[in-house]
Amino acid sequence: MDIVANTSGRKTFPLFPNLPPPCPRPFERDDGAIFDGFGEDPFLTGLALSAPVQRLKQISFLGALDYIRFPNDNSRAYCRHHNRYEHSIGVARLALVYAGIRKLNRRDTRVLAAAGILHDIGHGPLSHTLEPIFKSEFNISHHRSGENILYGRSPFGKEIMKIMSAHGVDLDEVAAMIEGRHEGPHAFLYSGPINLDTIEGISRSHAFAAKSNCRVNPYRFVAALAKHDEPPIKLTDEFWRMKHEIYNIFIHNEAGLVLDGLAQAYMRHNIEEFSPDDFLKTEDQLRRRQPTLFHVFAWARKSIRRACHHISEHVPEVFEFSLRAPRRNFTIETSVAVHRPADLRRRYKQSKSFRNITIGQLVANEHIPGTVGA
Repeated sequence: MDIVANTSGRKTFPLFPNLPPPCPRPFERDDGAIFDGFGEDPFLTGLALSAPVQRLKQISFLGALDYIRFPNDNSRAYCRHHNRYEHSIGVARLALVYAGIRKLNRRDTRVLAAAGILHDIGHGPLSHTLEPIFKSEFNISHHRSGENILYGRSPFGKEIMKIMSAHGVDLDEVAAMIEGRHEGPHAFLYSGPINLDTIEGISRSHAFAAKSNCRVNPYRFVAALAKHDEPPIKLTDEFWRMKHEIYNIFIHNEAGLVLDGLAQAYMRHNIEEFSPDDFLKTEDQLRRRQPTLFHVFAWARKSIRRACHHISEHVPEVFEFSLRAPRRNFTIETSVAVHRPADLRRRYKQSKSFRNITIGQLVANEHIPGTVGA
């Protein structure tokens, strides 16, 4: 697959030619210390090295989209298979940037960073791609799964609880931060519309799809949030516009919806071969049990339509399979002044709607390319 230049000279991912440029940080693999540059904290390192967090190294960040990517070479290292572990550590690093500038005490710093490490701990294989089927068939979601892992109600046992107890960190407080129930002065970093999870995730999604300079650097953005009691309105406005573009041009792109739909159709058709325990498997483990599911992505790298026809040999009714296609809208109430983090909710609004559409209808759409990459 080649990177092509559009009329403005900006290099973009051919599948998403209208995508705005990403952040300058390429999100290449970091083989150094987990929190290099922030000072090693045995508590945070212990969490990062725990079995349930290490499992996230084999959980795709973008789900099916992560399997339609550039090859790993020196010029395209940012366009690779990203995972939930890297994202989680990235969120924790942003929390440490904020805590350092605000000069927070060790207790508050640990709560903020631990929430970053653990906020996605419950994600299943292929992240959001297969979760709708797990939820409808087994009543499992990454929120419920994550809570079970935190509180020792999963096959991982009480590892997270033991680490928390050994370092005197309140697990309930960390869980409240993750779930947006915390009432402290820094809770907006996880519960507000401009939050660390979104800042890291949108920037990472951006970097996956194109290579160029970006209007909002995540580390500088968080540093600006930390330096002033009054949020930096120009940066927050720019980030909110970028979030709208990323969701609607990239994350909810119709080609990506087809890939999600094909995976969901396969799982639903073969549901007797799946179990609730599969939600805690890694993608390598699931691939060994369900190789055809992952063959879909290999076929799609050549042609989405070819992938549809291949999977129809295993799921005859695949073109009739209906999925809920989301649409998100992010708007700015420009008349609302922001003097403190609590004002962010009034200025930045988001809505989400769905339409039911079949895979056949999506594939028939002229915006779905026959060839994704060669």
